[in-house]
Amino acid sequence: MTPSAKSRTGADKAHDEQKSLAAGRSAGYCWAQNQGGTGRCTRPPGHSGEHVDYYNGRQRITDVHGYTWS
Repeated sequence: MTPSAKSRTGADKAHDEQKSLAAGRSAGYCWAQNQGGTGRCTRPPGHSGEHVDYYNGRQRITDVHGYTWS
């Protein structure tokens, strides 16, 4: 069985989530995952108010931000 054909365990997924969070935070993002859909918060860590994904979920190219959630 090739590595890509193996089923992923919960531990593997949790480890990937930790790596993603570390990468997002090192890039200067809050990086909280949107539980109601796709996207991650691209505001600075420790912000107040809603989480915002400025890159994903925009309806038009001129939209200021995409997904928002609390």
